Amino acid sequence: MPLWEIYHSPNAFTSAQKSALVASITKLYTDIGLPTFYVGVVFLPLTAENFYISAKPVTNFVRISIEHIARQLPNPESRTWWVETTNKALAPHIKDRGFNFEWHIKETPFDLWSIDGFRPPPDGTDALKKWVEVWLIPLLCPPTCP
Repeated sequence: MPLWEIYHSPNAFTSAQKSALVASITKLYTDIGLPTFYVGVVFLPLTAENFYISAKPVTNFVRISIEHIARQLPNPESRTWWVETTNKALAPHIKDRGFNFEWHIKETPFDLWSIDGFRPPPDGTDALKKWVEVWLIPLLCPPTCP
């Protein structure tokens, strides 16, 4: 489960811009096979008096902290690919709009997380498919959820 925390000035994003950015973030993960309900994004607006870089308040900066909880990037090649892919996905929403930005990823080992007290089965197993189908989808999605 990726969790994205996006720190930004209060007027950096309209609701429509947030929705478009979240769609791009979610696509990063669905393109590699994660279900949409794994992806969480939190927008955290900060006023200039609460957001400093180089000891000065900033209003034209976006800082993103990403936690990879369900999956890790296993080798240098996949990390390089992910950084390039993520930068391309973010650019139209942030850099191309004139904001400076930076982001980083923290990775949680697979055996150090749970959902509602349950530890998920290993990736790629039939047990995981069953767990998602029987337990998670009804829990996280309304009856009309795909």
